[in-house]
Amino acid sequence: MRKKAISLLVCVSMLTGILAGCGNGGSSSGDTSAKKEPSAAYEESVWKDVVDYGPAEGKSEKDYQFGGVFGAINSYSDPMQGAADEAAEELGILKTEFDAPKDWVQNDQNTILDGLIAKGLKGIYMMTSDPVAGNEQISKMVSSGVPVVCVGGSPDTPSQATLTLATDVYQAAYDGTINLIEAMGKKGGVVGLCGAVTDTNTQQRMQAIEDACNEYDEVELVQIIGDIDDSEASMTAIENILAAKGNQIKGFISTAYYPSVSLAKILADEKYSEVHAIGCDTDEAVLDGIKSGALDGTMAQNPWGQAYLATVTLKMLTDGWTYKEDEDFLIDSGSFYITNDNVDKVEETQKEATMEMAAVWADRFNAPGK
Repeated sequence: MRKKAISLLVCVSMLTGILAGCGNGGSSSGDTSAKKEPSAAYEESVWKDVVDYGPAEGKSEKDYQFGGVFGAINSYSDPMQGAADEAAEELGILKTEFDAPKDWVQNDQNTILDGLIAKGLKGIYMMTSDPVAGNEQISKMVSSGVPVVCVGGSPDTPSQATLTLATDVYQAAYDGTINLIEAMGKKGGVVGLCGAVTDTNTQQRMQAIEDACNEYDEVELVQIIGDIDDSEASMTAIENILAAKGNQIKGFISTAYYPSVSLAKILADEKYSEVHAIGCDTDEAVLDGIKSGALDGTMAQNPWGQAYLATVTLKMLTDGWTYKEDEDFLIDSGSFYITNDNVDKVEETQKEATMEMAAVWADRFNAPGK
């Protein structure tokens, strides 16, 4: 009888200790799912009352360890880390990690991705180094429970990635060519400068240049030069075409990075003051070319918005949202004409367009439990 009484007292004492550890409204050290108070950034964001702040019920901060991996080291991806971190701050989750292989080599990117997942990352936004081999890596990650959102360019399809945020390359090249023709006074010869002709994106861009030029009776498409997406080849190609057909050329439209930078350098020469040019992307050399007058403008893409919305999407997927089956896999993240009038407002322009997309972003998804 005495032993039973002692046992009962011990049990009561243990229970009291457990309850005391959970008292005063606090959580035990092992409970990491307590709701965080929304931050000022969240209260001011478009996600207020749409996407939960902080970990969802049953989740911990570690479930929101996300990372971004671009296809190679490239100035295009420079805004991505900051954009992803801004989204993370607004949503009350951990800041993201970002990395990229030196070159466009899928095996090198796979090594980075495998390493990040081994460290505990639970979601990835990425541009594949190679669309086909990269899609195999995506399948491996998604099959292991790691959601993937693609940015910058689409992997081979069908893909187990949730969606891709990228530029409508045909529309951007078409709009850029129209802007060039307008700057030329709607007459004269046009030269197109493009990247690898085996790339389906390049094929679309070349077609867009041709279609735009065909809309104007007094515009002649002199030539489209492809396979020049490196510095030396771009400089050589532009110098050679100017030497051979300079009297026919009124303007250049570039749809690749290196030819855009080369145009900014070559057309700075006063003897080309009557030649117009539209570049691609927002490298510092291109923006400086616009400020100096060597370039009329450039067609900017939206890497900021791609990383921002991709990070939000990974949070939503982790919270239980699902992408609607009838929604497009490839979503146009926008392109913008940058001239001397808005050359100092590139990121502001990207953010404004992104927030317009963000306002209806959740409409593409089924809410948790639905």
